[in-house]
Amino acid sequence: MAFSTKTKRNLFGINALSAWLGFGMSFLIELFGLVKTPKYADAPVTSLFGYFGDYADGLAGAPERIIDLFSYFTIWSQIAVGIIMTLLYLNPTRDGKLFRVLRIDTVLMITVTGVVYNLLLGPNYPPQGLNQISSPIQHTITPLITVLIFIIAGPRGWFNLKNIVAALVLPIVYVFYTLFRGAIIDKYPYDFFDVVVNGYANVIVFVLGILFASIIVAVFYWGIDKALTKKPTAT
Repeated sequence: MAFSTKTKRNLFGINALSAWLGFGMSFLIELFGLVKTPKYADAPVTSLFGYFGDYADGLAGAPERIIDLFSYFTIWSQIAVGIIMTLLYLNPTRDGKLFRVLRIDTVLMITVTGVVYNLLLGPNYPPQGLNQISSPIQHTITPLITVLIFIIAGPRGWFNLKNIVAALVLPIVYVFYTLFRGAIIDKYPYDFFDVVVNGYANVIVFVLGILFASIIVAVFYWGIDKALTKKPTAT
């Protein structure tokens, strides 16, 4: 089914709104310290955000909480989706080599966010307080909307081997950033990144497993894209 440019624009706008809503809620929660989380070293963590540590209440602890917030893959993926879908909303025919790679990034990163959270993190770190509203938006609603809108509205024909490889760069940068920052502050956003507890070998194996799974997902989306791009043969 072919959609008009106006319809695609509206769909891209819905996708962008969902991503910015989830990110915006988390930003305000961390800015004002609206959800109290236990200390990293002294108590079990009961919320995904706040895993780094316990800071001063209210605006006094805002700088540390905001820096930590931008160290979560969930937030990286929300921002990526928000930016790219906003640009597509403003111009549904937007194109370019880098833009195609970043569009693929939005689909892959938000898929990893949804799958990893709902399979590994959500059951162990149930959201508390206002995070009970923001977390489903970030980890379930936005991933589903992003994938669905990719399938029904494209843009089509942007998946290829070169773009998939290039799209892996941003997630790899995130991994290096996380491990480098963790080595300095001795804290990590997710327990499976914690090299103090797990050791570098186990963390690297886990990361490679996620990377391999991401490649499989990318190839799967590539197949969907090719199938939907193929023009029907004349009879």
